[in-house]
Amino acid sequence: MKSYLDRLYDALRSVKLAIVLLVVLVLFAVAGGVIPQGKPVDFYTTQFGGSISNLIVLLGLNHVFSSLAFLIAAALFAVNLTVCTFHRLTLEIGKPWEKRRHGPDILHVGILILLFGGILTARTRTETILEVQKGQAAALPDGSTLVLTDFDFETYPDGRPKNWVSTVTIGTQTQRQIKVNSPLREHGYSIYQKYWKNETNVILLDPTGMEITLRQGMRQPTMDGFVFFMAVSTDYSSPAQSPGSTSIGSNSLSENNPVFLVEDHNKRLVIKAYEGDKVGPFIYKGRVENSISGLAVVSDKGYPYVVAGFVLVALGVFLTYVQKLKGLVP
Repeated sequence: MKSYLDRLYDALRSVKLAIVLLVVLVLFAVAGGVIPQGKPVDFYTTQFGGSISNLIVLLGLNHVFSSLAFLIAAALFAVNLTVCTFHRLTLEIGKPWEKRRHGPDILHVGILILLFGGILTARTRTETILEVQKGQAAALPDGSTLVLTDFDFETYPDGRPKNWVSTVTIGTQTQRQIKVNSPLREHGYSIYQKYWKNETNVILLDPTGMEITLRQGMRQPTMDGFVFFMAVSTDYSSPAQSPGSTSIGSNSLSENNPVFLVEDHNKRLVIKAYEGDKVGPFIYKGRVENSISGLAVVSDKGYPYVVAGFVLVALGVFLTYVQKLKGLVP
């Protein structure tokens, strides 16, 4: 009769246990893809109702890959795979060299490394979005400086977006390109081309003639209130005169016109301005369109382990297949 330790050893290397744990991990992965992650508790109550949202929070499905249940299942699977690999490896080592089959062992080790890398990624991955214009600089996680030297928006002949290409320099390096699905990998992080957009800046002149540049959503304090740049509106009709504003002529009728919220002595007024119009104490001079490159700086400590795991899994599958064929050939 087997001892308790022997029975435990057999249970931990059981294929049935491995299948059950794999199913559990797959279900967790599906839940993590279907259920939005990291939202406030009220979000789940609104989206799924009281009882289901309580279950989601109780099981940690609102942060699947850092939940206790997932980590326990992953740890048990790692133990199962480790014991199975150890058991099989000891049996293979006892065989003559020409009869050994180490393909499955390499495959198991690769899965273990892949699992470790995946958990490390889920626990430590960070992403920072940088929005930079041509000529602007931004700080990277390692303290170096990224400068956007050029940006190119490529389209197909019919006008559809094809690719966004950011040309950057990092520190004293030569120029390098970042494209969609072709990130730039540096020391411990990767830089992805996330998006591209146009940003409208408006230029105001203060009473002394000094230029003030505002982005959409910015406000400029004044002596008795503020001027807030709300949005850009297209108006092809004759400009309606706002109190305190004057049109400079018909040449601006087809332009995109900025809309401002002006507060003066606790009174607020919305003004659609044309070049030369008065906006509070300022004069609207014009607008500037800037191309903004959105770059995602991703720090992922698990990435090297994931890559190594995939390589070992592929090598293990290849060796297993080749060794299996050798066994079939007389």
